[in-house]
Amino acid sequence: MLLLAAGVLGLTAWGARRVAARTLRPVRSLRRELAELDDADLGLRVAVPSTGDDTERLAGQVNALLARLESAALQRRSFIADASHELRTPLTGLRTRIELALAAPEDGDAAETLWHSLADIDRLHHIVDDLLILARLDSGDLPDRERIDLGMLVEGEVGRRAASVPTAVKVEPGVVVMGSRPRLVRAVYNLLANAERYAAERVEVEARADGAEAVLEVHDDGPGIPPADRDRVFERFSRLDTARSRDKGGSGLGLAIARQIVVAHGGTLYVADGTYGTRLVLRLPLATPEPR
Repeated sequence: MLLLAAGVLGLTAWGARRVAARTLRPVRSLRRELAELDDADLGLRVAVPSTGDDTERLAGQVNALLARLESAALQRRSFIADASHELRTPLTGLRTRIELALAAPEDGDAAETLWHSLADIDRLHHIVDDLLILARLDSGDLPDRERIDLGMLVEGEVGRRAASVPTAVKVEPGVVVMGSRPRLVRAVYNLLANAERYAAERVEVEARADGAEAVLEVHDDGPGIPPADRDRVFERFSRLDTARSRDKGGSGLGLAIARQIVVAHGGTLYVADGTYGTRLVLRLPLATPEPR
C-alpha cells in the first residue's frame, strides 16, 4: 500500500509539473519578448497567446502600455524638434546680423543692428520662459491655491498692460475661484496677449458667474479661427495660417500653456462661436462660499 501511495503521489506531482509547465510557457515567452524589446523600435509589440486566461489579458495590457509609451515618445520627439526650430530661427537672425556688422562695420547702422538683435533676444527669452513653464506644468507641479476674485485679477492684468489696441473690460464683482495666482495670471496674460496680437481695432474682456462656474471671455476682432482648427490652436507650436503666424511675435505656446493651466485648475478653455474675430472662453469652478 505504501508503494502504491508513493507511486500515486509521484504521478500526481509529475502531472502537476507538466500542467504548470504548459501553463507557464506563455508567461515565459512573454518575458523573453519583453527582454528583447529594443528602445529604438517603438513599434514592437509582444505576441498575444490565445489562451483565454490572465496570460492573454496580460499580453494585451502590455501591448496597450507599449502603445502609450510609443505615443508619448513620438510626442516628445516632435516637441523637441519644434522647440529646436523655434529657437534656431531667432538665433540664426541674430548671428547673421552680427556677422554682417563685423564684416563691414562701415556699411551698416550700428544702432539699427543692435535694435534688431535685441528683438531677437527678446523672442528667445520669451520662448525659453514658455518652455520652462511647460516643464513645470508637465511635472505636475501644483502651487498652493488661494481664493481669487477673477474680476479683480483680470482688471489688474489689463491695467498693467500697454495694449496696442483699446481693451474694453466688463467684470462682475465677487466671482471667486480657488487657484494659484501666478498660474492664473499667466493664463489671463496669454489670452490677452493672443487677442492683442491679432486684433484689428478692439479687444473685449468679460468676467462673470454662470451657474457654478466662473467665466472669462476674451474677444478680439481679428481674422478669427476656422471651426476645423479651433482645437488644434491649443496644440504646442501650432501654426494655422499666415494670418496667425510667428511673424506676429508669438512663440506658438501661449494658448497651449493657458489651456494646461486651466485644465489643472479643473476648468476648460475653448474657442466659442462668435459673429466676428476670435472668442476665447475660460471656465473655472466657483469657489465654495466661506463659512460665516
